[in-house]
Amino acid sequence: MKVLICGGGIAGLTLAWCLERQGHHPVVVERAPHFRDEGYMIDFFGSGHDAGERLGLLPELERIHYPIAHLTFVDERGRERISLPYPVLRRRIFEGRHFNFMRGELARVLHARIEGRVELRFHTTVEAFEQHGARVRVRLSDGAEDDFDLLVGADGVHSQVRRLAFGPEERFARFIGCYTASFILDGPPDGLRDREAFTTLTVPNRQVAVYPIRGGRLATFFIHRAEHPVEDFSRESALRELRTVYRGMDWLVPELLERCEQASGFYFDTVTQIDMPHWSTGRVVLLGDACQCVSLLAGQGASMAVAGAYLLAEELGMAGSDVPAALARYEQRLKPAIEHKQAAGRRIAGWFVPESRLRLALRDLGLRMSLWPVASSVFRRRMAAESIFRH
Repeated sequence: MKVLICGGGIAGLTLAWCLERQGHHPVVVERAPHFRDEGYMIDFFGSGHDAGERLGLLPELERIHYPIAHLTFVDERGRERISLPYPVLRRRIFEGRHFNFMRGELARVLHARIEGRVELRFHTTVEAFEQHGARVRVRLSDGAEDDFDLLVGADGVHSQVRRLAFGPEERFARFIGCYTASFILDGPPDGLRDREAFTTLTVPNRQVAVYPIRGGRLATFFIHRAEHPVEDFSRESALRELRTVYRGMDWLVPELLERCEQASGFYFDTVTQIDMPHWSTGRVVLLGDACQCVSLLAGQGASMAVAGAYLLAEELGMAGSDVPAALARYEQRLKPAIEHKQAAGRRIAGWFVPESRLRLALRDLGLRMSLWPVASSVFRRRMAAESIFRH
């Protein structure tokens, strides 16, 4: 089967690898002009960990894992308020089945599995398509046209394939009320006391986190509640937004804002979910954030991208010539879990970015309780039950 995958991110690379292993002929097109290996640190566990185990990826994921010493929460003067030993949380809550790594490092691992085996075209996307029975005629942005047995839109939350197949983004996007940004600095500020911890400062409606990454660099993460709509998402506009919203915060924030203009890997976007009644039409199907974006508040975006790609490939492998039936089974198996995680993401917004000092105090109490044996046991059972491969 000849499959065009639009999007060379986590979902698209995983699917291409899985299909190539089955003897299919995937082709990947990616809008970016080059391989995208930037991004922020992600948690990888649950269904993603299970899929990674089935794919034999765990040794490589262990290799890129960051063994963060502590999750440290500070006040506006940088004084430690809460410190949670990450190795203990990893053991008690996840039974060791949890990884931290940069999104780009996972992408590199997946890219290595298809390099030289799968055609990957950069600076190219889907411009139009038409379905004719069991074939999809696709016109690409570079002017090329070809026929495929299946078109997969794995091109992210702002999916071009979704727009062409189902309509404009505003029909399906649910804004969660926050904006987020991240970037990477060549070195940490002098005032950073613990250079082995994931350190977070939270004040009502705003949060800033920093964490060390390889090469002596420092990664940052910003999230804030929407004080006003952001219409322009250019880098210049995003930098102005950060300086406006985070002005007046203490600790390392002034230096981070001063250095962000020269930072690499700059990212700024809305915190959004994608909610769709169906993920496929004929022989066109969506994958990853294009249809199942749960938002960073719910987490597990990369985990579910890998799990969803594995599941889609599994259904296609068992489908024979009945591709639409495979697409329907893929959606039936995955969609309930996505809807559950999206609902959890909406509920957790007030915990993740508290609106008041009282909510912040309640959040901190919950963090302290996470180390209690009973709470750890409850979290562990919940994590195990949520995997799509354990039902």
